[in-house]
Amino acid sequence: MQHTTAPAENPQPSAADADGVPVFQLIDPGLVQDQYGFFAGLRAKAPVWWAELPDGSRWLVPTRYEDIRRAHLDPVLRQKPDPEDDPVTDEEGGIWRIYNEHPVVSDPPKHTRLRKLLSGAFTARQTERLRPRVEETVEGLLDSLARQGADGTPVDLMEGLAWQLPLVLICELLGVPEERRDVFHDWSRNARDFTGGSTHEGREEIAYRIIDVIKDLVEERRVTPTDDLLGQMVQARDADEGRLTEMELISTAFIVLLAGFETSVGLIGNGVNALLRNPGQRALVENDAALLPAAVEEFLRFDPSLFLTNVRIAGAPTTVAGVDIRKGQPVLLSLGAANRDPEQFPDPDELDVTRNATGHLAFGYGIHHCMGAPLARMEAAIAIGRLLERFPGLRHAEGPDVPYIPSPISRTPLNLLVRLD
Repeated sequence: MQHTTAPAENPQPSAADADGVPVFQLIDPGLVQDQYGFFAGLRAKAPVWWAELPDGSRWLVPTRYEDIRRAHLDPVLRQKPDPEDDPVTDEEGGIWRIYNEHPVVSDPPKHTRLRKLLSGAFTARQTERLRPRVEETVEGLLDSLARQGADGTPVDLMEGLAWQLPLVLICELLGVPEERRDVFHDWSRNARDFTGGSTHEGREEIAYRIIDVIKDLVEERRVTPTDDLLGQMVQARDADEGRLTEMELISTAFIVLLAGFETSVGLIGNGVNALLRNPGQRALVENDAALLPAAVEEFLRFDPSLFLTNVRIAGAPTTVAGVDIRKGQPVLLSLGAANRDPEQFPDPDELDVTRNATGHLAFGYGIHHCMGAPLARMEAAIAIGRLLERFPGLRHAEGPDVPYIPSPISRTPLNLLVRLD
């Protein structure tokens, strides 16, 4: 097993508050360059820190698994500081208002209502029905990769597999026809270089195009009902207007499409990369396919797609990691840091596919636990398992140091160049 991350020498606390809680700068470049090492350094010095923003405001940042898990369960820590206002239209709020009307960033009771509407589509039973389609799609993508790399030419597993498979599946789940998926491919390409040169304006333009596609599909389902997820949402909206507003319908479809594939992208890419960097662990999986489910859980623990969650806001005074905070105080929770806490997972910086990784927080925890987790797990197990079977000579084309999308929030490889021979 390969030890991959050591506690960083930095960050050094820049100050401390009256209670002695140390402070670090949220824009510290170390947080982007080495998220795990950065948080290991924090954890080694203190269980909780203040992260100071450029404007001088501060977010509370717990560093240990148990404190982060408990914070996910604290009903006082909300997605929004105050009771939610009535939804506004796209024209009133702009395109980014779309992000504020779906369950991921909602609080009860609205969150409960929206999540209940979607939960039936993401059960283990419903997910299992997609298995034949997942297997078929994986084989098609691997066939294409085989053709590209037949002469020893490096191929990009992110472009050819990790981004493609989840996008196909989530579009089919919602009911987006193949001829209308180009805009979602544009979004995925934009996401890969969003913080490395792409602009907010470019991302916003693609978001408007996605919304236009969703609105068209909604109107089509009002004329001709369907039994896909979007069709079910339209029926729920039109049968009982109090159950789902038009903005909630559009926003929820939007986030299901985006969050539904971006989580799986990182899981597949990080899982393959972890095995390529740890040949002993790869051999275990190759020699015993029954290890794949446990291996996927370990990939999720070891290197989750989402390193940081949305900032939570205290809706009332509460205590986080032993620190009393006031109403309105932001709290930043790190899933990646929780999963590398040695108090919870011994030797956390080592990949161990035989480990019991139960309890990892890669999909969040509590009421905001990712609904698409069963689908993401199945996609990763099938994709990685078949990849190893078909290409036993699979190896890095340009060394093990894979570039990541430069973001402190996510853990998604920018590319994963490999040779298949």
